[in-house]
Amino acid sequence: MNFNNTLPVILSLIPLVFGAVWKLSNGKSTTHKSMGLIAIGVLAGGLVYMQSAFESEASMLLLASAILLSAFCAIISQDNMQEASTTHASIMIVLGLSMGVLLNQEIVSRLFLCGLLGLIATSLNRKQHNTYRTKIIFLHIILAIIFSLGSAFVEEDLQMFSGLFLAVTFLPLAPFHLPFVGTIKDAKGSLSSFWIIVWLIIGLAELNRIYSGLTPEMLFILSLLALLSAVYASLAALGQRFNSLFVASATVAHVALIWGLLEVFPGFHKWGISFGITLAFVMGGISLAFSFIRKRYGWKTLGILPGLASPMPRLGVAMVLLVSFALFLPLFPIFSGLIDMPTIVNSNIEIGMISFLILVVWLGGGWYFIQMLHQTAFGEARSDVPYSDLRLTEFVAVSALLLGAAYSGMIH
Repeated sequence: MNFNNTLPVILSLIPLVFGAVWKLSNGKSTTHKSMGLIAIGVLAGGLVYMQSAFESEASMLLLASAILLSAFCAIISQDNMQEASTTHASIMIVLGLSMGVLLNQEIVSRLFLCGLLGLIATSLNRKQHNTYRTKIIFLHIILAIIFSLGSAFVEEDLQMFSGLFLAVTFLPLAPFHLPFVGTIKDAKGSLSSFWIIVWLIIGLAELNRIYSGLTPEMLFILSLLALLSAVYASLAALGQRFNSLFVASATVAHVALIWGLLEVFPGFHKWGISFGITLAFVMGGISLAFSFIRKRYGWKTLGILPGLASPMPRLGVAMVLLVSFALFLPLFPIFSGLIDMPTIVNSNIEIGMISFLILVVWLGGGWYFIQMLHQTAFGEARSDVPYSDLRLTEFVAVSALLLGAAYSGMIH
């Protein structure tokens, strides 16, 4: 194995080993936080070296950089309480496994992906939610592991099928969205935000791998499924009371845009990856802002704590900017697609389907995001709550995700 193949493995193992050791030890959270940030710096340096010295795929390095930024934000936003050590360890393990998926080739990448899926399944099993929905999620993850391993050894047609199953799982389309929603629901603190970004980034990587092999018939079916998924997820977000499930439903609704526009704009790597990263950062930022409130007050239900913008101006500014950005998300892939390439829609049916998809996502998002903002930032603050605004590190974390979304969506 030459150095080109060894370096990605080493970079992936650094945070993975740190996280595994921290899981088994009782170190100080301040030490874990410092070491975690140093490890992220080392990984960032490794990515820069790979870009300059190797012929690494630019899109994969961009996706890996997005995960690094989200890990940085998740770690710096943690306080120095002892229970933060568990979150630090989980972040580092997920970071190592996801970097292994993105940076490595073929069988090594698939082994890291199986490790990530196994971590998700173990977490579900440990929480012991003995429900029909959890059993479906567990079966879904087992199938994903089988397809992930099998794709390295089967013929091309089966590889396409396996890759497509993984892509609709990590770029979640209903009814393949249950593992995503379950993971976001069960994640604690900033780990929920980190999981949103990691999940979508891996989905973008999987779709980028199989995009060239998608046939017109497959694209049409995916567009139809995207439309149904957008309608379902938008209605779910409208009726959702819990903040984590609200963000998960809103994410599934907006992911439908990526799948629906595949038939309209060719060259997915030119517009789809940048839009997907923008979407991940915005939804991850909203989830991160919610986690700060949950940490302070144990708040999980929308509407319990209205009027946060007045006693917590930093949080208010962050929420208004995040929601404002989210309201215009459907415009970014359209502008990118029109600028970079001509459309290839060939029938009125396709034009009508895509237009309706955009309308559903845009109008639905405008409704439930504004409703969420009124339930949290605006209104009269409660007199019986000891409000405490975001710490500087928390505000920096949310701001970094916003800047990352702006760069990916408007500049990149």
